[in-house]
This record gives sequence, C-alpha cells and structure tokens, in this order.
Amino acid sequence: MLISIAVDYRHADVATRERFHLTPERLAALYRAPAGGGAPQRVGMATCNRSELYAWVPEATARTLDGHLAALARAWMGTAAGARALLAVARRRSGVGAVHHLFRVASGIESQVLGDAQLLGQLREAYAHARDAHAAGSVLHRLFEHALRVGKRVRTETGLSSGRYSVGAEAANLAARRFGSLAHARVAVVGAGKTGERVARQLAKLGATDIVVLNRSPERAEALATAVRGRAAPLEALYGELALADIAIVATSAVGPLVYADPLVSARRRFATLHFPLLLVDLSVPRNVDPVVGGVPGCVVVDLDALRPAVAAGERERNASIPQAEALVEQEAAEYLEWLRAASAREAIRPLCDALAEVCRREVAFAAGDDVAARTAERIVAKVLARPMVELRGAVARGESLEEMVSALARLFPTAAPRGARAALALPGGPA
Repeated sequence: MLISIAVDYRHADVATRERFHLTPERLAALYRAPAGGGAPQRVGMATCNRSELYAWVPEATARTLDGHLAALARAWMGTAAGARALLAVARRRSGVGAVHHLFRVASGIESQVLGDAQLLGQLREAYAHARDAHAAGSVLHRLFEHALRVGKRVRTETGLSSGRYSVGAEAANLAARRFGSLAHARVAVVGAGKTGERVARQLAKLGATDIVVLNRSPERAEALATAVRGRAAPLEALYGELALADIAIVATSAVGPLVYADPLVSARRRFATLHFPLLLVDLSVPRNVDPVVGGVPGCVVVDLDALRPAVAAGERERNASIPQAEALVEQEAAEYLEWLRAASAREAIRPLCDALAEVCRREVAFAAGDDVAARTAERIVAKVLARPMVELRGAVARGESLEEMVSALARLFPTAAPRGARAALALPGGPA
C-alpha cells in the first residue's frame, strides 16, 4: 500500500511547519532508518511550505495502516513523543488519495502560489536524493517519474504557470507594492539558492538597481550579483547591510534564525538608521528572522503566512487553468494505478511463472540445448499465462484480494519465492 504523511501551509502555520520540517539531517536519518513497519521504500520532500513523506508498504492493510503510519512518523521525528506530535497535525493519505495528492503537488495545484514554477525542481531534487540513498524502490521510482511528467505537462499544456510565478517572485512583487518604486531602494537578498535567485531576478525586472546579495558561498553570491548587476557581500556583513537596506528578503536553508533583534538594533544605531523603515520578508522554513525583530522600531516582518493574501490577485488569472490541470492529473494517475495493478498481478502469479519457466527450460534444453531453451521457455510461459494474467488484473481492479491464491501458489510451486507477491494492491482510501 502507498501511504503518505504531510504537513503543509493549508492546515499548519509557519511555526508548526518549522517544528516538523524535514531538514537534511532528518532526511538522512529517515533513509538510514531500518525498514521497520515493512516500509523499505521512502521518499521525503521539504519546501518552504510543506514537508511530506511517501512510502510503499507491501504488507499494509486497512487494519495495520495506523501502525505503519506510526513507524514512519517515528522514523521522521526520531522519538515516540515527536511521532505522536507529528501525527496529531499531519494529513495522512493512502492508496489512490496519496497518488492524486502527489500529482497535484507536482502540477502546482496545491502550491501556496498557484502554479509555483519552483516546486517541480524541488520535487525532482527530493526524488534524486532518495534515489541516491537507495531509499526509493520500483514502486516509488515509477510514482515520482509520473509525478514529474504530470508537472511538466501542466506547465507546457496549460496556463497554470503563466508568468512563471513563485514565492520568491511574489516576495519581490510585495516589496514593489509596498514601496511603489524600487528604483531608489537599497535591497538586500540573503541567500543565493533557487528562491534567492528568483527574488533577485524579479527585483531587477521591477526596477531595483541597488541589490546586494549575501550568501555563505561567496562564489554563488558573486554569480547572482553579476546576473542582476548588483554586488555581493559576505554573510559576516549581514547586520551592516541590513542596517543600510530599505528591503531585505531572506531565503536560506539555515535551520534557525540568522537575524536577531539586538544586533540589528545595534547596527541600525551605529549607522544612524534606527528609525528608518525596513521591510524584512522571510521566505525560509524554519524561519530565518526571529519574530521578535517585528518589534524593532521601523521594522516590518512578513513571513510566508503573512505573504499568502498577497498572492491572491495573481492567482485569479491562473484559476481558469485548474480544470485542465486536474484532467492531466487524473490521466496520469490512472496510468500509474494501472501499472501498479498490473505489477501486483505479475507478482501474484510469479511463483507459477518461475516454476513453469524452469520446467520448460529443463525439458527443452534436454532436446535442443541451452540457448534455444531460454528463448523457447519465455515464449511458452508467456502464452500459457496470458489468460490468467488478464483475470488477475481484473480481480485486482475489482478490489478482490489475492492473498489466498498467492499462498496457494507458494505452497504448490515452492521452487520460487513470491518476491513481494503479498503486495497486492490496497488502493481504496484517501485523505484521513
């Protein structure tokens, strides 16, 4: 059974999301964790607005689902108490519901900024990370390949991503709306990753000419600054640059605050800008700007939750594309589920297939030699099992259990192990 656990902006505020954020350390531990609860296949993804975990659990049933979810939550959080807290706020999905949700995420339908152009790249990176860690088996490989495909199709075949909107671009748009013109504003962009790059490029498009890019890696800061005709500064100069800025947009992968109230006040006092307005937009999860900074005179802090109403106007023109995007999601989901049903049927009949193939190879080899035997055995087995495969696929599609037949085949043909045949589909279900 395919199951998922998710914490996202639709039902969890930014403080909750940062508490359960799938940090690189948590992901590494998750992929190292033993396959307790029968879940050897796992893929986790984390963005500024969501943390989600997908797992394929061959032995899961409706009766054992809660236990498997608890095991996954424990692997995510590392402690039993943390797992209970996670499950208290997380959305749980299984079977068809999990497939549809992932495909909607990949297509941008579930993004805070509808059609977010950045999400698909984040999904691709998450899948690649799990693949490199050998955590994604054949079921999740096929699932995420379909998800990436539907994401590409939605972007090329619909208008959902028109204008290539993203959270970073919307943050720059918000700054422009607040200041009216960016031509004479000094802007600090903290972070030169993908989000920071979108921020800087959108700021430049909106007329900003005084952009400073700060980043832990000087090379990335220099490259981005050159691209937007700005300048780069080391992260050690953070407070000085903030004290002189009119706007600061922070988007890094740091696991805690980078900007605190006391050193910011000291820097603004040193540069005689203590009472000048400073707009700080924090696009990071966990948050990189301490919420206390919002109490500093002249400072306004906007986090992801506060940014959400600002994206509503841009969504109106893309809403008309949602039905077409959802149709593509349905099409890709149907194709994936058909593959999964067929895979289940193949695994169910594999003991008989292996037994027949062995008999054919042995008998044909006796008469005609090994090379002829291998090819002939494959053809004979395929023809003999064609009709049983059709029946098995139909049974799975009707939701019928293959457990009894799998057990019988294993007893009757013990020369080959079932190899996961008990992973017969448990597709009914959806959001919990």
